[in-house]
Amino acid sequence: MTDHDPDEPTDAELLLEDLAADLVGERRHEPLLVRLFAAEAGVWHDLDELAEGLPLVRARLDELDALPIHVSWIDLPDSIHGEGYCTITFYCERGHLYRLALYNRGLLARRRGEPGPPRPPGRLLN
Repeated sequence: MTDHDPDEPTDAELLLEDLAADLVGERRHEPLLVRLFAAEAGVWHDLDELAEGLPLVRARLDELDALPIHVSWIDLPDSIHGEGYCTITFYCERGHLYRLALYNRGLLARRRGEPGPPRPPGRLLN
């Protein structure tokens, strides 16, 4: 039997939470996001592969003790925050840990001098 309180996050949960927040919140990690958004939306991608050649991201992944992490993104066409938003999901199968982030990929494109993402098809309303 363990003394761990199920309502308290584990070290791995805290590390994944910190990693996800840093990857989407710090400009120094934008090269990773550029790679992610160049990959197919709605498909799981190996974060380790996306981080190849990015030492800042690799150092953060090393903190997680080689836990495999998958990441996926999908546009959020009807965001209350406006156009260009998407969700990014980080998932670690070991422990069934996940974090979801809201991200303005339109802002990322504008910062890079690129046109914003095309508006995804919306829902049909009756």
